[in-house]
Amino acid sequence: MQNNHINEIGDSGSPKILAYKITCPKCGQEQQPNVECIKCRIVFARFSIRPSSVEFLQKQSEVSDLTDMAERWTAWAGKSAVICLMSFFFFYMVIKRTSWCFLDYVNLPFHESGHVLFGPFGETIQFLGGTVSQLMWPFILIIYFMMRKEQLSASFCLFWFGENFLNISKYIADARSMGLPLVGGGIHDWNFLLGKWNILKYDHAIADVIFSIGVIIMTGAIGWAFYVNPHSDENSS
Repeated sequence: MQNNHINEIGDSGSPKILAYKITCPKCGQEQQPNVECIKCRIVFARFSIRPSSVEFLQKQSEVSDLTDMAERWTAWAGKSAVICLMSFFFFYMVIKRTSWCFLDYVNLPFHESGHVLFGPFGETIQFLGGTVSQLMWPFILIIYFMMRKEQLSASFCLFWFGENFLNISKYIADARSMGLPLVGGGIHDWNFLLGKWNILKYDHAIADVIFSIGVIIMTGAIGWAFYVNPHSDENSS
């Protein structure tokens, strides 16, 4: 950083400083000494400012620029990876309609724990608790990341939330045929629930509605991720 002194000779014959200005090492803005630059807002303390270290400050500025560029590229690479991952799962679960997906294994522990969690609230709530639980946890994470202003992470959790609807729709569609393998060979949740509510014959129609809701949510999550500024997640941390 360059330092400019405007002097005049005082009564004692020694120079008297009338003005003292500095030049920002990053943007070149000349200004009065401040904590940060009035133009580019860098904090001067980061550059270890010393009057006789112009070359050192210039190197520090170059290093800072390279660091900022690396952070930008890393953020955009992370965003691209998240979008590619969501698109991959969307292709296999919505377009290709595979019967089973890796995310279903992730959902299974949340589903089973829901039966235990909601068990004390009665038989109907216990059977419904598995479905409620596998929707509840990704929804909680959406709220958590939104509060932290980490929108890219929130968009991925929204995608996971929508994917659970696809998983649930397969379970509902199986209510009458009961062909899906059950953990521990227990009672089929949706056979019990739809039978209790006297709508068992509509299992496929209900499953189609649930599937459509999931597709809409997943599509919205991918669209959200496209428009997210990846630096928003970094700045909030």
